[in-house]
Amino acid sequence: MGLGVALARNYLANGNRVLGSLRNIDQPHITAMKEKWGDMFSPVAMDLTSLESVRNAAGHVAKISKVDILIANATAADMSGNKPIDDGCCTENMLNAYDVNAVGFIRMVQAFLPNFADGATIAAISSEAGSMGRCWRDDHLDYGMAKAALNFACVTLQRRLAPTYGYRVLSIHPGWVQTRPAPPKATLTPEESAEYIINTINSPPPYEETGNKGVFIQYDGQAYDF
Repeated sequence: MGLGVALARNYLANGNRVLGSLRNIDQPHITAMKEKWGDMFSPVAMDLTSLESVRNAAGHVAKISKVDILIANATAADMSGNKPIDDGCCTENMLNAYDVNAVGFIRMVQAFLPNFADGATIAAISSEAGSMGRCWRDDHLDYGMAKAALNFACVTLQRRLAPTYGYRVLSIHPGWVQTRPAPPKATLTPEESAEYIINTINSPPPYEETGNKGVFIQYDGQAYDF
């Protein structure tokens, strides 16, 4: 299982109600979680590339509970879209990554806005790949550009939603996590990353408008370069 499941299980184990969104909720591990946690866990069908699906999911959640913390963990990338520009990069195959990582995030936040609790936190799982200041690659255009767009979205939402509604917006690099496509030698298990991320969401760094500090951070709350 990946980071999303690890986050859900951590929250559940600490007595929190979790509404977990997936494109397909009819999966064995989701059934097992439902059987274990009962009404504390509610799987919600949602496809971030479909406005209708996102709105339906938001409407379903609104009937259950206000949202204190929204974690956007969905991601997408395409092997041909990640190739170097002079070695087979397919621009058409880059569009889905942008749709899921960046535009899909905005679709979801906009649909859920009426149902956020006071002082809600909106946390997007980003990546070091979205940093221009620390960029070391000459490929991964697909994934990196999508995450850079996500980082911009989070800064923009922080500047808009914090003063108006009191919400906190974070873009979190989860570390090198042992999930696809990272190799087993990655430094963090999903459970370790999830624990760090939850602690950071609970105690985020202060936001500074100058330089937009405190928005793009890594799993342990330390600043990450845009």
